Parts: sequence; structure tokens; C-alpha cells
Amino acid sequence: MAYYQSFSSRGPWWVRLLAVMVSMVLLVGLFFFAIFAVIAVAMLAGSGMLFLWWQRRKMRKGMHTDIVVTDYREIHRPRPPFDNSHR
Repeated sequence: MAYYQSFSSRGPWWVRLLAVMVSMVLLVGLFFFAIFAVIAVAMLAGSGMLFLWWQRRKMRKGMHTDIVVTDYREIHRPRPPFDNSHR
């Protein structure tokens, strides 16, 4: 019969209380760590999605800015008055 003793019948009461308290602290700590991990992953995913959105937005806006339409004026170097090399 001693082989089938339960945990509650072994050791003094304070050992059982300490074991229960330590297990509860570990369980609560695991719970809060899981919540923290989920929040951290959500923040990383959100910032990654924001970065990708921003890059796509810059690419879309940049597609239409490569053609510049404006007035221009040709500037020629002054030539000496008796330069006949271009005739």
C-alpha cells in the first residue's frame, strides 16, 4: 500500500504548501510571459507591416516622378567672332 501513496500524504505540511506555492508562481509567471510574448510579436508584426506599406507607398509615388516636364533654355558657349571652324 505504501507504493500507491499520493503526493498529499508524503512529507510535512509546509513542504506541500511550498511546492504548491512555487508551482503557482511558476504558472502565473508563465502566463504573464506568454502575454508579453504575444504582445511583443504583435508589435513586431505591426511595425513590419507598417515598414512594408511605407516602402510600397514610396515605390508607387516614385514611379511617376522620373519624367520632368518643364521649360528650358539652351545655353551656348560664346564663340570668337571670326571663328569659321563650324561652317
